[in-house]
Amino acid sequence: MADLRMPEINHVVLSGRLTRDPELRYIPSGTAVCKIGLAVGRHFRGRDGERREDTVFIDVTAWDKQAEYLGERLRQGSPIVVEGALKQDSWEDKQTGQKRSKIEVRAWRIQELAWSDRGSGPTGPAPAEPERPAGREEEPPAEDDIPF
Repeated sequence: MADLRMPEINHVVLSGRLTRDPELRYIPSGTAVCKIGLAVGRHFRGRDGERREDTVFIDVTAWDKQAEYLGERLRQGSPIVVEGALKQDSWEDKQTGQKRSKIEVRAWRIQELAWSDRGSGPTGPAPAEPERPAGREEEPPAEDDIPF
């Protein structure tokens, strides 16, 4: 079993809402960095049959143009999907001298979910939903019309 090779995978995909407004800043090199807090909920039924919710709070960091975009567009409560990798930061507490650490997500991609909440921001008004005739539902295409 010494030759067992296992891939090292560090890939996280989360969806949730921002717990606070994004914190955008620039490091001395001029690179933008944005820190956001994400609340991710999970709904389940307990053994007693009662509906319960468990929420996890996660720190997320984004860099460069994505960081600037997030700082300009997102606000507390915004629903998003985050794709990235886990990163552990370690430091020594200046007051107690104890070693501390935390795990955060370093984002590769962040996607907004609330298309209708965009309003008339920097990119203009949100696109209108196409109207459908009242009382009519579209029928799926016949199986002969499906190209695969």
